[in-house]
Amino acid sequence: MSGGVSVLCPAKLNLYLRVIAREDSGYHQIETLFQAIDLCDELEVRLGGSGIALELGSAPSGPLGEVSDDLGDPERNTVMLAARAFFAATGREPGVELTLWKTIPAGTGLGGASSDAAGALTALNALYSDPLDRPELLKLGGAIGSDVPFFLAGGTSVLAWGRGDRLLIRPPLPPSPVLLVVPDERSSTASAYRELSTRVALPASPTVLGGAPLGGWRDLAAVQGNDFQRTVFERFPRLEAIRRLLAEAGAVVARMTGSGTALFGVFADEARAAAVAAHLIENVESVRVAVIPTLVTTPAPVSVA
Repeated sequence: MSGGVSVLCPAKLNLYLRVIAREDSGYHQIETLFQAIDLCDELEVRLGGSGIALELGSAPSGPLGEVSDDLGDPERNTVMLAARAFFAATGREPGVELTLWKTIPAGTGLGGASSDAAGALTALNALYSDPLDRPELLKLGGAIGSDVPFFLAGGTSVLAWGRGDRLLIRPPLPPSPVLLVVPDERSSTASAYRELSTRVALPASPTVLGGAPLGGWRDLAAVQGNDFQRTVFERFPRLEAIRRLLAEAGAVVARMTGSGTALFGVFADEARAAAVAAHLIENVESVRVAVIPTLVTTPAPVSVA
C-alpha cells in the first residue's frame, strides 16, 4: 500500500434522460446517456489514524467559483458512506483520512455526490491493492446512488438503463466545449421524481434502446431531451428561457441535466461558447457560467507521498 491516493471526480451531463417506468417498489426505470465533463472535485485518501476521518472544503479556484454553501455534514457525505461500505465489504480495519475539495455545486444534476462516492471507492480500492473487483465495486456503488455505477464504469460516454445499473460503454463522442449554466435555484431528486410521477404517463417507450440512432451530436439533438425539464421549468420558468437562448445561440444540444437545475449547451467551437457565456454573464442574474470541455478518458488514481 502507498501512503496515499488522489483522484479527480468529474461531473456528468445527461445528454438525454427518459423515465421509462415506475416499479411497485417506488424506484424508477430510466434510460439515459451519461457524458463526463472536465469539472472535477478532488479527493485525497491517506492512511493514518483510526476510523474514517473526512474533511470537506471548497476548491479555491474552481471555474464556477466557491461552493462552500454546498458542503453539508461530513458524516452524511457520500464519500463517508462509500468508505464505510468499502471497509464493511472488505473486512479491513479502517484507518484513513480523507479530504474532499468540492468544485461541483450540489442539487444541480451534475452528479457531484455520486462522482465523489465513486472516487472514494476507487481510491480506497487502489490504496488497499484492489481487494474488490469491478462487479463488487459496481454493486457497492449502486447501493449508494443510481448514478454511482456510471462513474465506476470506466467510460466517459455511457448508455445506462434500468435503475442506472445496466451500462454500455460507448465510443467517446467528439470532444466539444460545453457551456454550463448553473442557476441559484435548486431541485432535489426526490421532489423531481415525485412531481414527474403525477404528470407523465408511464410506462413509456425507450429511445436509443428502441432503435434511435446515436452516432454523434446531431443524432443526440434529434432524440427527446429530458423528461424532468417540464416539471422543473414550471417551477423555475426562467430556466426554459435560458435553455432557449442556448439553442438559438447555436448550441447543437441544449438541455437540462439530470433532475437538477443546471443547463448546458454543446457548441461546435470554443469561441462561440465563450461569446455566449459572456452574454449570459452580462445579461442574466444569479447564474454561474463556465465553458467546460467534455472528457474522452476517465481520470485514474494517482499515488501521493
